[in-house]
Amino acid sequence: MHGEGVLTWMDGKSYEGSFIEDRREGRGKFVWADGRSFIGDWKNGKQHGFGTFISKEGVEKQGEWDNGKKIRWIEDE
Repeated sequence: MHGEGVLTWMDGKSYEGSFIEDRREGRGKFVWADGRSFIGDWKNGKQHGFGTFISKEGVEKQGEWDNGKKIRWIEDE
């Protein structure tokens, strides 16, 4: 897949956003089956850069990710 699209897994996860060569790349939204979500930057199929994590209760936290791993939460100033 290349361009904008939606990918849905059998277990209920989904991703909507940009793809390059079948990988999540650019901006997109990933939703886990339990309702948690991440909206932000992607590179090589992993969270990379800045984004917002939203808990299943709706609590939002801004953070920074590197190669799929959270580096830090960005605190409100």
